[in-house]
Amino acid sequence: MTSFHGKSVLVLGGSRGIGAAIVRRFAMDGAKVVFTYLSSPDDAQELATETGSRALRADSGDRDALIALINSLGPLDVLVVNSGILGAGDPLTMPPDAIDRLFRINTHAPYHAAVAAARTMPDGGRIIFIGSANADRMPMSGLEHNLI
Repeated sequence: MTSFHGKSVLVLGGSRGIGAAIVRRFAMDGAKVVFTYLSSPDDAQELATETGSRALRADSGDRDALIALINSLGPLDVLVVNSGILGAGDPLTMPPDAIDRLFRINTHAPYHAAVAAARTMPDGGRIIFIGSANADRMPMSGLEHNLI
Protein backbone atom coordinates (compact mmCIF):
# COMPACT_ATOMS: atom_id res chain seq x y z
CA MET A 1 0.00 0.00 0.00
CA THR A 2 1.05 3.55 -0.69
CA SER A 3 1.70 5.98 2.12
CA PHE A 4 -0.03 9.31 1.78
CA HIS A 5 1.96 10.91 4.59
CA GLY A 6 1.96 14.66 4.08
CA LYS A 7 -0.30 14.52 1.02
CA SER A 8 -3.23 16.93 0.75
CA VAL A 9 -6.57 15.25 0.04
CA LEU A 10 -10.03 16.74 -0.51
CA VAL A 11 -13.08 14.47 -0.45
CA LEU A 12 -16.26 16.11 -1.70
CA GLY A 13 -19.15 14.40 0.09
CA GLY A 14 -17.17 12.70 2.81
CA SER A 15 -19.27 12.59 5.96
CA ARG A 16 -21.17 9.33 5.50
CA GLY A 17 -21.06 5.96 3.75
CA ILE A 18 -18.47 5.52 1.01
CA GLY A 19 -17.18 9.06 1.49
CA ALA A 20 -16.52 8.48 5.20
CA ALA A 21 -14.71 5.23 4.41
CA ILE A 22 -12.52 7.14 1.92
CA VAL A 23 -11.75 9.82 4.53
CA ARG A 24 -10.85 7.15 7.09
CA ARG A 25 -8.52 5.34 4.70
CA PHE A 26 -6.63 8.43 3.55
CA ALA A 27 -6.30 9.63 7.16
CA MET A 28 -5.08 6.17 8.25
CA ASP A 29 -2.48 6.32 5.46
CA GLY A 30 -1.14 9.65 6.74
CA ALA A 31 -2.85 12.18 4.48
CA LYS A 32 -3.96 15.63 5.52
CA VAL A 33 -7.67 15.24 4.75
CA VAL A 34 -10.35 17.86 4.26
CA PHE A 35 -13.86 16.71 3.44
CA THR A 36 -17.15 18.39 2.69
CA TYR A 37 -20.64 17.71 3.90
CA LEU A 38 -23.96 19.44 3.41
CA SER A 39 -26.71 17.91 5.50
CA SER A 40 -25.02 15.82 8.17
CA PRO A 41 -23.09 18.11 10.56
CA ASP A 42 -23.11 15.65 13.48
CA ASP A 43 -21.72 12.83 11.34
CA ALA A 44 -19.15 15.20 9.86
CA GLN A 45 -17.93 16.44 13.24
CA GLU A 46 -17.73 12.90 14.61
CA LEU A 47 -15.69 11.75 11.59
CA ALA A 48 -13.39 14.78 11.74
CA THR A 49 -12.69 14.12 15.42
CA GLU A 50 -12.15 10.39 14.82
CA THR A 51 -9.74 10.88 11.91
CA GLY A 52 -8.05 14.19 12.67
CA SER A 53 -9.41 15.54 9.40
CA ARG A 54 -11.20 18.81 8.73
CA ALA A 55 -14.91 19.00 7.87
CA LEU A 56 -16.24 21.90 5.83
CA ARG A 57 -19.89 22.55 5.09
CA ALA A 58 -20.16 23.09 1.34
CA ASP A 59 -22.77 22.74 -1.38
CA SER A 60 -21.27 21.04 -4.44
CA GLY A 61 -24.15 22.51 -6.44
CA ASP A 62 -22.83 26.05 -5.91
CA ARG A 63 -20.16 26.29 -8.62
CA ASP A 64 -18.54 29.53 -7.48
CA ALA A 65 -18.38 28.45 -3.82
CA LEU A 66 -16.98 25.05 -4.80
CA ILE A 67 -14.22 26.57 -6.93
CA ALA A 68 -13.40 29.10 -4.19
CA LEU A 69 -13.18 26.30 -1.62
CA ILE A 70 -10.78 24.28 -3.78
CA ASN A 71 -8.68 27.36 -4.51
CA SER A 72 -8.50 28.20 -0.79
CA LEU A 73 -6.94 24.82 0.03
CA GLY A 74 -3.91 25.28 -2.18
CA PRO A 75 -2.47 22.47 -4.30
CA LEU A 76 -4.19 19.12 -3.76
CA ASP A 77 -2.45 15.81 -4.23
CA VAL A 78 -5.78 13.99 -4.44
CA LEU A 79 -9.32 15.13 -5.18
CA VAL A 80 -12.11 12.62 -4.61
CA VAL A 81 -15.51 13.63 -5.98
CA ASN A 82 -18.03 11.59 -4.04
CA SER A 83 -20.89 14.06 -3.62
CA GLY A 84 -24.06 13.23 -5.48
CA ILE A 85 -27.83 13.25 -5.24
CA LEU A 86 -30.62 11.02 -6.44
CA GLY A 87 -33.54 12.33 -8.45
CA ALA A 88 -36.48 10.04 -9.10
CA GLY A 89 -39.80 10.54 -10.77
CA ASP A 90 -41.56 11.25 -13.98
CA PRO A 91 -39.67 13.89 -15.99
CA LEU A 92 -43.02 15.30 -17.14
CA THR A 93 -43.93 16.26 -13.57
CA MET A 94 -40.60 16.75 -11.78
CA PRO A 95 -39.88 20.37 -10.82
CA PRO A 96 -37.32 21.92 -13.18
CA ASP A 97 -35.34 23.30 -10.23
CA ALA A 98 -34.89 19.75 -8.89
CA ILE A 99 -33.53 18.58 -12.23
CA ASP A 100 -31.23 21.60 -12.48
CA ARG A 101 -29.85 20.86 -8.99
CA LEU A 102 -29.34 17.21 -9.89
CA PHE A 103 -27.23 18.21 -12.90
CA ARG A 104 -25.33 20.89 -10.95
CA ILE A 105 -24.25 18.35 -8.34
CA ASN A 106 -23.88 15.15 -10.35
CA THR A 107 -22.50 16.52 -13.63
CA HIS A 108 -21.30 20.10 -13.36
CA ALA A 109 -19.63 19.87 -9.92
CA PRO A 110 -17.29 17.01 -10.85
CA TYR A 111 -16.16 18.91 -13.94
CA HIS A 112 -15.62 22.26 -12.21
CA ALA A 113 -13.97 20.67 -9.16
CA ALA A 114 -11.58 18.67 -11.33
CA VAL A 115 -10.59 21.69 -13.40
CA ALA A 116 -10.05 23.85 -10.31
CA ALA A 117 -7.95 21.17 -8.62
CA ALA A 118 -5.96 20.32 -11.75
CA ARG A 119 -4.84 23.92 -12.17
CA THR A 120 -2.53 23.63 -9.13
CA MET A 121 -2.19 19.86 -8.70
CA PRO A 122 1.41 18.68 -8.59
CA ASP A 123 2.78 16.03 -10.94
CA GLY A 124 1.51 12.64 -9.86
CA GLY A 125 -1.71 14.09 -8.45
CA ARG A 126 -4.93 12.14 -8.81
CA ILE A 127 -8.59 12.98 -9.39
CA ILE A 128 -11.03 10.21 -8.47
CA PHE A 129 -14.72 10.20 -9.36
CA ILE A 130 -17.08 7.95 -7.42
CA GLY A 131 -20.02 6.90 -9.59
CA SER A 132 -23.20 4.97 -9.05
CA ALA A 133 -24.40 1.57 -10.16
CA ASN A 134 -27.68 3.36 -10.88
CA ALA A 135 -26.12 4.71 -14.05
CA ASP A 136 -26.77 1.38 -15.71
CA ARG A 137 -28.93 -0.65 -13.30
CA MET A 138 -32.23 0.57 -11.91
CA PRO A 139 -33.07 -0.81 -8.47
CA MET A 140 -36.57 0.71 -8.38
CA SER A 141 -39.22 2.19 -10.61
CA GLY A 142 -38.96 5.91 -11.32
CA LEU A 143 -35.21 6.16 -11.71
CA GLU A 144 -35.21 5.11 -15.34
CA HIS A 145 -37.04 8.29 -16.32
CA ASN A 146 -34.02 10.37 -15.37
CA LEU A 147 -31.97 8.83 -18.15
CA ILE A 148 -34.01 10.57 -20.83
